[in-house]
Amino acid sequence: MVATEFHINTPRLVISHLDSNNDAHGDFLFTLYNTAQNHARGSGLASREAARAKIDSFSHIFTTGYGRYLVSLQPPSPASSSSPSEIAATTTAAPLFSQRSKTLTPIGVVSMHARNFPGAPRAPDVGYGLLPAFRGKGYAAEAAAALVKWFEENRGQMAFFGFCDEGNEGSKGVLRRIGFEDHGVREFRGLYDAQTVLTGCVFSKGVSGELGEWGIK
Repeated sequence: MVATEFHINTPRLVISHLDSNNDAHGDFLFTLYNTAQNHARGSGLASREAARAKIDSFSHIFTTGYGRYLVSLQPPSPASSSSPSEIAATTTAAPLFSQRSKTLTPIGVVSMHARNFPGAPRAPDVGYGLLPAFRGKGYAAEAAAALVKWFEENRGQMAFFGFCDEGNEGSKGVLRRIGFEDHGVREFRGLYDAQTVLTGCVFSKGVSGELGEWGIK
C-alpha cells in the first residue's frame, strides 16, 4: 500500500490509511500486534516484514473502504506556539496530508470489516486496538464513532455490528458509548472462516428485526 491523501479528522485524532512504504507504520503495527494482550490472543506478528505484508493485505480498502486504518494523535495547534504571522505562513504553505502524516504520532488502529464467509454476519463490524499507554482516554470510542459516521455518510452503510469477548469490559464500554445496542452473549460464525463458531458479546447499530436474520444466533 502507498501513501494517500485520505484522512478523517476528529477533535483529538486523525484516521488514515496505513502505508507499507513508511517504515514507521510497519514498526508501529509490529509493536501494536506484539503487546501482551495481542500475544495472549495468538495474534502477534513474527517480524516487521510480516507487519508490512499485513498492511499490503489491506489493499481492498482503497475500493471498498473495508479494512484497518491507522489512528494517530492530532498535532499540537499552531496557535499554542506560533505568532499570528507564523500561523498565516503555515496555513498558506500547508503540505499534502501524505507528507504531514509522517510527523503524526500513531497510537492504534480502527477497522471496519465486511465478512464474506458463508454464514457470516450480514453487516460489517467495527473494531479497534490501541497501545496500552493510550487506553482509557476515550480514543477508541472517538475513532470508532468517526469511522462509523464516515461509512454512514460516504458509503450509505447504516447497519453495523461490534463483537468482543465476554470479559472485555473496555470494549463493551466503547461500543455502548458510541450508541451500539447490547445483545448480550451470542453465537456467530464467519469472522475468520466458514466453520468456526464463536461465542461472545454482540452489539449492533441500525440492525432491525431478529438477529437470526443477520446471521447471529
